[in-house]
Amino acid sequence: MSKTAVISGASSGLGYEIAKLLCTKYDCRVIGLARRKEKLDAVRGELGESFVPFVCDVTKDEDRARLMEFITENGYTPDILINNAGILPEFACFTPERADELERVMELNFQSHVKMCAELLPLLLRSEHGAIVNVASSAALATLPGTAAYSASKSALLAFTESLSLEYGKSLFVAAVCPGMTATELFDSHEGSSLIAKFAPSAERTAKKIVRRLKRGRKMIVTGADAHLMSVLRRFLGRGALKIFAFFFKIVKLPMFKDTFYNK
Repeated sequence: MSKTAVISGASSGLGYEIAKLLCTKYDCRVIGLARRKEKLDAVRGELGESFVPFVCDVTKDEDRARLMEFITENGYTPDILINNAGILPEFACFTPERADELERVMELNFQSHVKMCAELLPLLLRSEHGAIVNVASSAALATLPGTAAYSASKSALLAFTESLSLEYGKSLFVAAVCPGMTATELFDSHEGSSLIAKFAPSAERTAKKIVRRLKRGRKMIVTGADAHLMSVLRRFLGRGALKIFAFFFKIVKLPMFKDTFYNK
């Protein structure tokens, strides 16, 4: 095996597609993390011995401790950490009742990634090609209405990643990924998710772009037409861009956006 990668959220969506590419095209060993054993076992059955499944809830201290023991006991030397696990709550206006949701989203989308970096950093620094890749979101480039918790978590992750890149630039390759809407399981519980599946790029297509750009040494990777548009408009229009996005949410009247604005 050329390199060993640790990927969270590896049983589906972007995590699965990236793991598949690394295993089948780049001769990597992938330690794939997810909470559901049956899904991890299915990926193992498809990808073979190059995929090493490990049941892990990255938000739990005891699970991360078990992961480190597993890595040490098996003599693995991780070269790449890809923090991909995440959650996208319903698009809805923030209310006092949703404060607990913000805490839950921050725990998975941000705090768990920080802790994964802390756990694996000493091992990654031993590698000649150590790398950390944090999967943020286009929501980190421009905040959208109805996404207070999600945008906050991804913005925090992007800022953390950029800081790591500056601090460890001579010792580690550190990259942030900001995909736009992608047809993954993140949207399955949202009303109108069929439209996302119809018009958004597939997880496979997005993963190919991400891996290709990582191979080229890109440290800031934006994928998807919507993400590029959000990035450009925010850069040139500032907060004016946010008003444009809010106007769009209002006029499209998609079911998933019906609770986005406070109308009482």
